[in-house]
Amino acid sequence: MRFVFASLLAACCALGHGATAHAQAPSISHTLPHAVAPGAATDIVFFGGGLAGPTGAWWSLPVEATPTPGLDKNGTDPAQVSYRVTVPATAAIGIYGLRVAAPGGVSNLRLAMVDDLPSVNDNGANKSIAAAQELTLPIAVDGTCEPESFDFYKFNAVAGQRISVEVVARRLGYALDPAIRLLDSTGKELAYSDDEPGLGADSHFAYTFATAGTYVLEIRDIRYAGGGTHRYRMRIGNFPLASTTFPMGARRGSTPRLQLASAAAGDTPLTVWIPTAENADRAALSAKFPAGQGSAMLNVATGATAEQVEFEPNDTPETASPISVPCAINGRFDVVKDKDYFQFEAKAGQRWLFASETRSLGSPSDLFLRVFKADGGLIAEVEDSGGDDGVLDWTAPADGVYRLMVEDLLRRGGPEFVYRIQAKPYAPGFTLSVDADKFDAPTGGVLVAKVSCARRDYEGPITLSLEGAPEGVVLSGNTIAEKGKETNLHLTMPAALPPGAWANIRIVGKAKIGETEFATTASTLGALKAAFSGLSYPPADLVGVIGLGVGQPFPDFFQLATAPAAAIPFPQIVGATSFKVSATKLNKFDDAITIEVEGLPTGVTAKVAPIEKGKPDATIELSGPGSLAEGDYPFRIVGSGTFQSQPKRVAMENVLLRVVKPVQVTLAPAGPMPAGGKQSVVVKLTRMGDANGAATVRFVNLPAGVTAPAEVTLPEGQSEATVELTATADVPAGPTTLSVSGSLKVKDRTVSLESGPVQLEITK
Repeated sequence: MRFVFASLLAACCALGHGATAHAQAPSISHTLPHAVAPGAATDIVFFGGGLAGPTGAWWSLPVEATPTPGLDKNGTDPAQVSYRVTVPATAAIGIYGLRVAAPGGVSNLRLAMVDDLPSVNDNGANKSIAAAQELTLPIAVDGTCEPESFDFYKFNAVAGQRISVEVVARRLGYALDPAIRLLDSTGKELAYSDDEPGLGADSHFAYTFATAGTYVLEIRDIRYAGGGTHRYRMRIGNFPLASTTFPMGARRGSTPRLQLASAAAGDTPLTVWIPTAENADRAALSAKFPAGQGSAMLNVATGATAEQVEFEPNDTPETASPISVPCAINGRFDVVKDKDYFQFEAKAGQRWLFASETRSLGSPSDLFLRVFKADGGLIAEVEDSGGDDGVLDWTAPADGVYRLMVEDLLRRGGPEFVYRIQAKPYAPGFTLSVDADKFDAPTGGVLVAKVSCARRDYEGPITLSLEGAPEGVVLSGNTIAEKGKETNLHLTMPAALPPGAWANIRIVGKAKIGETEFATTASTLGALKAAFSGLSYPPADLVGVIGLGVGQPFPDFFQLATAPAAAIPFPQIVGATSFKVSATKLNKFDDAITIEVEGLPTGVTAKVAPIEKGKPDATIELSGPGSLAEGDYPFRIVGSGTFQSQPKRVAMENVLLRVVKPVQVTLAPAGPMPAGGKQSVVVKLTRMGDANGAATVRFVNLPAGVTAPAEVTLPEGQSEATVELTATADVPAGPTTLSVSGSLKVKDRTVSLESGPVQLEITK
């Protein structure tokens, strides 16, 4: 599950696709076929969205997956892409997970099979017996049920031929609740299956033909629902109708002899090697008849403790099978109303858990557990736990011998009614869950995963880490505080990872509880159940696997500007000024923006306010020494905001702080001045800070023939005065210049004033 980012450019180029600026995150609705063959290369088409420019395909078993060669424009259609998948010949028949990555990120988890039966597609025209699609057995059909409709298939059989028919639909995560019927040529029903114990909503049956002829299979949704989410794989061959084994569990690193838990399979032993991987609690197996067609798919529980098996008779307290706890207990209800008893010793105060494993492993059993004292007194019991396998939690009241009684809640029995119970000491700890099975982050961006905690007698902090993530991922919010129930875990992706990079990761929580280092992986079970149409038991090896994808850069959502835009005046002597920072908010962003000011001249400080939510700007106040020399001083303004969990920093470089005199004087003639006439000139002061004192100015260097008042006084607080100039009749026509000089006091200091020259046009 390493992070994949090498050769992404080559992969995109090979598929002839250039990533768009706003690539959609990929999604998979279904695949065709629904299965790939072991020991062979299968071209499989992924259907969905955002699939253009794929950067990789992943399966939850070792495969080789490359874009299917020779297909025109393969990888350019966002709605579908084809991959050639090569599966090892040793791969077990079963259900596995898959994903596709593309420039928009990584897809949702989808389920598909490894199957040793050949595939054919539903032709879509088989909606009546007369139009039944013809099949040659053995075969597996990938089809879709339409609303209020049936699919029909016909085939030829010979006398004495046995067939197995199995519909895999809900187990592939589709919404179909299938019902199947076998009909003869007259339409007479020979076999029927709806929900089968151990298969959940899926169906199967076996039938042996008495006479040769043409026969018809009918499939529909039990509620007559249908559509694109109501897909199925119907397997037709001669294979065991078994979904689990007896015993149901095996110790890691062992080679147990198992039996198929099915009356039709007989007692044929199955000898397998159980992997030693510590993080695996399931092993996928497949089994077939010696001369059969197709295989059964099985799951065996694996563990580190001893696997103990019941010894009949043990249906009374007196004949209880002895066990030594902790262990895993394996048993079977051979007949209806069967009860099994197990005897063990426990010490006073020891707290034990007896955790059932039946339906999660493909057994129809629903266990009813009771613990009795040696004298027959009842201590504890657990009955139905809804859709989940039950757990009995009890504490031994005294040293002594105790008996565990096990029976099926509905008192059923038969070869397939097997069970496994983990007997283990109770320990404080916690479980974690995460609210999704995949996350996409913009390149260099952030994703947020809500991680929730259920505690068991431990209230301390929990530290979260990642397994399978690339170097450079930065975590924050990765501690669930003491007594806390959740945290928002933030993952910031390295900027070097390009769009289309992806990985499968796990979130691991750790804590020291007493002297024990406790660790557990965050579960994605809730997210998978929702994604797979309420599938009660998604494949166990996928629970906790989280897709992590890198998508396109997050679009800009704000820009900054200052007012004034050119330079910010800072008056000498006054030593204070203010200005506005305004934001242009984009893409529906309207939250607050934090403002920072960096690199101001020594001694100058800033009082900064954020640009608040719903507001366009904020005011920044500067203060500092009034003795700074006139000139320009560059500094930096940085704005920070977060939108849809994505942080953004906008830096305005080289903003100018212009140190100026506290008062500026300017002239503005009202227009040309006629010779022998008069014209008004506006004298204007620009006052900054508290430079509000009275100012006196006089015109200097007036041209000959032009006169003005000897002195102009602007009283305290006044910033503008109109002065009348007079020209003699003999003043030469043409342009001339005007300027004024003067002074005022600011904080008891005299400041000299001098305007720049302005042009005055004299006309005849």
